Amino acid sequence: MKNKVQNYITEKSLFKREDKLILGISGGADSVCLMHILLSLGYSFELAHCNFNLRGEESNADEYFVKELAKKYQLKIYVKHFDTLVYATKNKISPQMAARDLRYAWFEKLLIKSSAKYLAIAHHANDDVETFFINLVRGSGLKGFLGIKEKNNTIVRPLLSVSRLEIEQYLKESGLVFREDSSNASVKYLRNKIRHELMPLLAEMNPSIQQTVKGEMKILEGVAQIYAAKVEKVRKDLIQEKNGIVKFKISALLAINPFYNYLYEFLSPYGFYTVEAISKALQGQSGKQFFSATHQLVVDRENIFISLLNKDNEVFEITEKTIGLVHPLEIKFKITDDKTIIYDNNIAQLDFEKLKFPLTLQKWKQGDKFMPLGMKKFKKLSDFFIDNKFSIIDKQEQWLLCSDLDIVWLVGCRIDERYKLETNTKKVYIAQL
Repeated sequence: MKNKVQNYITEKSLFKREDKLILGISGGADSVCLMHILLSLGYSFELAHCNFNLRGEESNADEYFVKELAKKYQLKIYVKHFDTLVYATKNKISPQMAARDLRYAWFEKLLIKSSAKYLAIAHHANDDVETFFINLVRGSGLKGFLGIKEKNNTIVRPLLSVSRLEIEQYLKESGLVFREDSSNASVKYLRNKIRHELMPLLAEMNPSIQQTVKGEMKILEGVAQIYAAKVEKVRKDLIQEKNGIVKFKISALLAINPFYNYLYEFLSPYGFYTVEAISKALQGQSGKQFFSATHQLVVDRENIFISLLNKDNEVFEITEKTIGLVHPLEIKFKITDDKTIIYDNNIAQLDFEKLKFPLTLQKWKQGDKFMPLGMKKFKKLSDFFIDNKFSIIDKQEQWLLCSDLDIVWLVGCRIDERYKLETNTKKVYIAQL
């Protein structure tokens, strides 16, 4: 089995002999097996153990066991305790999902702290097949049927080519002891229900079900590559992106076939996985808004707009010495004596002596008003937006350059009449988007 694992590491280019690894170890059969094999093969690694405090004394016994293992094999070990239930309650997720989030967030920090290149996880072939059925039950699109990746950025899985039975045989032949997680026997968890009930039932109908599913996953992997290339080509034809805002023309979306599949693939990267409601909104519910954990989607009259969720209370100060910003917008600032008028909405030429520093860059709010260039009276921004056919997303993304309480530039649109260049202007303040 050691040769099988070594061949898999080499074939999949998981890591090199000189690479330092962190091995996630629970004390269970899989991680103990991986630890022993990597030691036997001469790889350099350190251990990392998570105590999620979900099983009382059993969790503490697991921690003690892995510490003793580390001592026995003279391996450095990192141990982290988590208040998993508190995190789960706060984030309104299951304890299992909370444990996963906490575990990988800590592992990521640990890789940096320890200067290790990869995190080795002991997922095996049975886990891979079980994940296929979990994704089938939950619904995940084509990507969910491709199985667990053997290498995903800094995460490597050297045991994906071996079965649980092979692991058990190796442990028995090597005389290795391990901890058994009592929760693994409970079928209230979906993975365990699939492992203990569905897989034996399928094995009755097809004794080679593990190999059959793995073979189908291999075929689907090729299908997915062809599918992804086609989706990306169509996406590039339809998408427009400017200043971090993604735009799809609704009429173009409705014209593609199969519409639902393309819509799912276009929107899922932004966290929108259930697209039925969005699909219905495209049929005429202008102004409808949807939110994922990270993004906002707005169905406007002719377009879908997708943007990062706003932080409306952000205010950025600009002093006389500020020469530019890169966040939240890329803007350059300079002071000049040249009063030549530039006709470009992305450039604001303002009378320097009328400005009060520091200027601020901020989002608009209801009730804001300014005096648009060429007018002699104030206009509410909300009315200005309507007159100039701003979409909902345009309004939400609109920034203002302000001097004291005055709006001096509706960024990228119009300056204020009171701050325009006059014949007696001595210095010109230029803000260029």
